[in-house]
Amino acid sequence: MRATDLLGRCLLPAAATLAIAWPALAEDARQAVGDGPFAQQDCVECHAARDPALVAQWRTGPHASAADCVACHGDRHGALPAARADSACISCHEGAVAHSYATSKHGVLIRIGRPDWTQPLERGRHRAPGCAYCHLHDGDHGDTMDVSRGPEVREWVCSGCHAPRYVREQLDAGARLLEVASLKVEEADQIAARHPMGDNASADLLTSARRHARNVRLGAGHQSPDYQWWHGQPALDGDLIRLRDAVARAARGGVSGTLTRPSAVDARAESARLEASAER
Repeated sequence: MRATDLLGRCLLPAAATLAIAWPALAEDARQAVGDGPFAQQDCVECHAARDPALVAQWRTGPHASAADCVACHGDRHGALPAARADSACISCHEGAVAHSYATSKHGVLIRIGRPDWTQPLERGRHRAPGCAYCHLHDGDHGDTMDVSRGPEVREWVCSGCHAPRYVREQLDAGARLLEVASLKVEEADQIAARHPMGDNASADLLTSARRHARNVRLGAGHQSPDYQWWHGQPALDGDLIRLRDAVARAARGGVSGTLTRPSAVDARAESARLEASAER
């Protein structure tokens, strides 16, 4: 089956893409090592000799245990454009990770902007950043956005398109969002600990709270308002309400379930009751 991008457009085979973008490089690669296909070990052995720092970076990065060279680049030379496209990432990073990016301003601009993935992922080269532009910036084979890199790296990548002061403001706003979410998760743990049957009785609600806190982090990182708020902070508030209710009900000797929806009320009967009460 042919690979497609987020708009469903077919991607050219790797060798064909390279031949169009860099015909001389394609010919050099073909003469040097042939057309392929190549196995993972072939890639590692060859590139370890050509660029040992890059292979070492991949080995210590998040993809070494989850995705090999072939998974992102294909089994033939010339797959750089396909590896730069979002479709190479969202095939593995699905669910909330992909959706929070797709609903962000960057994700929307990528979908409507038809980016030229033959262009390197260099600073400020693209109108909007795709997954790899931020996380594998300028050929990085670790994760440029990983928290261990420190805020300076993130500021540098983002300032390729945005003013430095704006970048710092957005990073500070994200840090405040995460701080509030962390306090809510801490409060959820404290409420669950007061349950007469122990905090394990509220395990599902605690799991939900942590999932919604993660949504806040994804929303802050991807600049997705939907995940900062509707799937994040208000959802966390709902978790706290349901936890308090479950603990209070259990303390009163009631069932230990979550907040239940009130039974439906007959609107006409209720209106008649209120009118009769007013007349009295």
